[in-house]
Amino acid sequence: MKRVVFVDDEQTVLDSLKLVFYPLRHEWQMAFATSGRQALDLLDQSDCDVLVTDLRMPGMSGLELLARVVNLHPRVVRMVLSDNADQEIAARSASLAHYFLVKPCDAATLRAAIERAFSLRTVLDAPAMRQLVSGLRTLPSVPSVYLRLMEVFGSPDVSPKEIAEVIGQDMIMTAKVLQLVNSACFGIKRQIANPTQAVIYLGAEIVRQLVLVASTFSAFHQPSVRRFSIQRLQDHSLAVGGLARRIAQSLDLSAAAVDYAFVGGLLHDVGKLLLACNYPEKYDEALRHASEERIPDSVAEVQAFGTTHAEVGTYLLWSWALPDPVAEVVLRHHEFPTDPACVSNPAVAVHVADALVNGGLDEAKVVCLTQVGLGGKLAGWQQLTGTAGRGKQSHVEAHPFWRRPSSALA
Repeated sequence: MKRVVFVDDEQTVLDSLKLVFYPLRHEWQMAFATSGRQALDLLDQSDCDVLVTDLRMPGMSGLELLARVVNLHPRVVRMVLSDNADQEIAARSASLAHYFLVKPCDAATLRAAIERAFSLRTVLDAPAMRQLVSGLRTLPSVPSVYLRLMEVFGSPDVSPKEIAEVIGQDMIMTAKVLQLVNSACFGIKRQIANPTQAVIYLGAEIVRQLVLVASTFSAFHQPSVRRFSIQRLQDHSLAVGGLARRIAQSLDLSAAAVDYAFVGGLLHDVGKLLLACNYPEKYDEALRHASEERIPDSVAEVQAFGTTHAEVGTYLLWSWALPDPVAEVVLRHHEFPTDPACVSNPAVAVHVADALVNGGLDEAKVVCLTQVGLGGKLAGWQQLTGTAGRGKQSHVEAHPFWRRPSSALA
């Protein structure tokens, strides 16, 4: 049975949660704690899938509880249910919690978030995934520069200069971010010479995500895999992230969903890094098999590892406590929509962007796009990648789709 632990120092809040979720008592095993210490005791006594905690509590704060859970019970999905009064505390919790929900939160929203967390745990607890993860030698922690940016973003009056100063504290990271900003992918006609210009020109959120992807790729060294290149994968990821962002905008998704499509596109293949750098010989053989048998890499990965790079990448993002929607995009980026109700998922934008950057959609997927009502947008998306009327191309190519006229998306 699925197990949830709710933590709040206000008994009235816990009583309300008990009442709201009472109908789910046959599906969820629920425990309620009025302090961080009591919550840790409950976690020590029995396995738990999801922890839902307040941040402002006497004695052990919610932040301290989350930090302890990260170290003592790392497989627990960590969720914050708290008010948004202290933005600094909320920003600090972003590096410890997978979800942040603001009080008052309606029951339907909270239940949906918990159900998504259960779904994520199901993937991460698969036997093949557990076996693979146990053999990982290189598993980078969440980049420190990214964490500092998260703290800075907690201030409502943060300026581009302040953001740039955080990035500038790491000269190597500054160089890598500027390299990405000035790549052909963004189509910037002027040279961006410093982080402040990058924040002003592209926006703080995009630069923050570029810091994340630059830090991630920098954490790995090129493995001895003939058929795999970190630089080529980074180029591909940057192209997919940018195109996914534009596709999400053309679908009129919310600003948050557009951001999820962007960062999900940037990191959709991060699992390949983990596989190639931790299991170079085995992964090289999987790629050789995929090439010779003309099967997707993901199929060859399942045959070799029992899981795919999408699931492995999701594990990394989950361990970093990135927002659940981002992890879900990475997890689902191989899936293609067959239901019109699914087209608002940012994972769809990443899937289409990935296919277009790799050379185009096959006939079956074009038919699917038409069936879900997106067929009319395909030509505009192809214009953004330069794939209209062309055969497959190397995904090393970067396309300046960032500054194209929005009319191409009509």
